[in-house]
Amino acid sequence: MMVSAALVLLLIATPFSIYAAVTDLRSMKIYNKCNLGLFFGFLIVGFFVFPLDQYGLRISQAAVMFAVGVVMTNFGMMGGGDSKFIAAMAPYIAFQDALGFIFLLSVLSLVTVALHRGIGAIKPLQPSLAGWRSWSAERRKFPFGVTLGASLVLYLALKAF
Repeated sequence: MMVSAALVLLLIATPFSIYAAVTDLRSMKIYNKCNLGLFFGFLIVGFFVFPLDQYGLRISQAAVMFAVGVVMTNFGMMGGGDSKFIAAMAPYIAFQDALGFIFLLSVLSLVTVALHRGIGAIKPLQPSLAGWRSWSAERRKFPFGVTLGASLVLYLALKAF
């Protein structure tokens, strides 16, 4: 039985996505070690599961997204960790699925923001959330790593199954 490339990528991406979500909730940061681990995970495994031309295209997607992310971060449109995580997750998404992924990302953006704000508004939970920066930061900030990680895992799960 042949294991699909999407399933292999899902197994690699899931721990990094969970780590990014939790650290973004806890400290409003996505650490470089997470971004590098996600990217190097693809670099190593992607070489074995994709044809060379597709592998190169996916690596170039990461380079383009990194450049776009640097510009957006410099203009204050997003955090640096978010932009680096987007670049690291870009090779995991097939180019022909980009619009579908953006749709998935937009739907999950609404869901995760609503859940985050809703959980933060529950009075009995507030003492437990006191040490988590995302619930004590300014109300306009949101830990987008939660949305990014969830979108990547859901996309890969849908592709794998």
